[in-house]
Amino acid sequence: MKVLVVTGTLAAPILSEVAKNIKDTKVEIKVLNYPVASLMSTKFIAENLKQTKYDVDYILLPGMVYGDAKIVEEVTGVKTFKGTEEAWDLPRVIEALKNGVQLSTTEPADKIIGKMDNIEEKLRKIEEEAKISFEINGVKITNYPPPFRIFLEIDNKQEFEKLERLRRNINVVVLGLPVGHYDLDEVKNKVKQLVDYGHVVGIDAESPRELKEGVRAGASFVFNLNETNLEELEEIRREAAFVVAPFNTENRGEITVDLVRKAKQKGFDKLIADPVLSPPLRGLVNSIIEYKYVREKLQDIPILMGILNVTELIDADSLGVNALLSAIAGELGVSNLLIMEKGKTKWSSWELSQATKMISIALKENRLPKDIGIDLLVLKDKRIFRENFGADVIVNEYIEPEMDKSGFAKIFVSEDGFGVKWIGKNKVTIKGKNGLSIGRELIRRVKDISKEHAVYIGYELAKAEIAYQLDKNYIQDKPLFKKIINDNFHTEHDKKRDR
Repeated sequence: MKVLVVTGTLAAPILSEVAKNIKDTKVEIKVLNYPVASLMSTKFIAENLKQTKYDVDYILLPGMVYGDAKIVEEVTGVKTFKGTEEAWDLPRVIEALKNGVQLSTTEPADKIIGKMDNIEEKLRKIEEEAKISFEINGVKITNYPPPFRIFLEIDNKQEFEKLERLRRNINVVVLGLPVGHYDLDEVKNKVKQLVDYGHVVGIDAESPRELKEGVRAGASFVFNLNETNLEELEEIRREAAFVVAPFNTENRGEITVDLVRKAKQKGFDKLIADPVLSPPLRGLVNSIIEYKYVREKLQDIPILMGILNVTELIDADSLGVNALLSAIAGELGVSNLLIMEKGKTKWSSWELSQATKMISIALKENRLPKDIGIDLLVLKDKRIFRENFGADVIVNEYIEPEMDKSGFAKIFVSEDGFGVKWIGKNKVTIKGKNGLSIGRELIRRVKDISKEHAVYIGYELAKAEIAYQLDKNYIQDKPLFKKIINDNFHTEHDKKRDR
């Protein structure tokens, strides 16, 4: 089979690399003089292909091009379809054509062959083929990733109802109690509550008596088994799984290995080793080396890494930190990760869930965690596209607003949406989850809003919508993000370009 793949200049290198790995099919790549393939139209492609005769069985266009691919088929005489949205999915399209799948001339091939179904199928197979060390209360713990298991630590003040949004992203909820806490009734009640909500529960406490009480109330995982409580926890050795972490801060790798071996001799049969990850600039690199040591010495024991020790203690967006730590865990053979959601690390459970899926597929397929079809690119894009138009007017100075006599608007973000409170002759508060619709509703209800004020309200509603979707704070008239672009540089650059 011979296939001609049409693309733009930016995606061409990716397609060339992908095509090298396609067997039994001759793939020819036609690069048109257009940077972003998805912004081409089928009419533009047809104009560029009509002068040449192509000896191929099929022509594949970028999945997101505008228009019907039939126009290309009419000028080339070759059966033409739309491919997938992403270049690295080309092998799946080729496979579909081989299997006689009827692709579309108007819809991306993803909709026919199911892009996410493929990701979910890969993850399902990873789960099926995983080598399980032990299973407790439905949670299968593996010696090595993939797959990974995610443990979420919460404190005893947490409102358990709010954990519902996290359920699909985590495997175990760990109830953490502060140092010096001693209230057996609270431990029993809190653990039972979490179990009643349908969670698999871990208990993290300084007091051995609280750990035992937690297990008897239904906790399946104990944090931590160490050199100070090994003897006292022996009576519940068969009733739970134990995370083995040293109390001593020196030689943590050696102590962890020694503790695991002693625990096994005493009959603890469900063990997870944790030599403890240190915070940034407080021994992080050395602690990673300790994990490597433990992995080499305890090849038949699962390992846990408390990555919350890093995400909580660095003022950086947790997205990238969680992704990188997941990759490090994958390399080390650490299959269990402990996180916390608090302040700047809120949504870490979702971030880590996405990251570990990406790393799981990369590990299974022995490839880099890139171009897999699942990612954590939220605030940045892999490729930057800009449209450069000659401007009739360039505005570099701030223009003061003209006040609107009809009233003023208060834009807000709440837990269940965002909106605008209009205060004027007509008073109305409008809330929803789509800024454009909220703005339109306001304009239709309040007829005398000035054009300039309407522009301002639309601008602020757009900011509010982004804040709501990213779970950020919103303050009217204040920027949502810190600037990366240097406006002064661009202004000077524009002046020189326009001379």
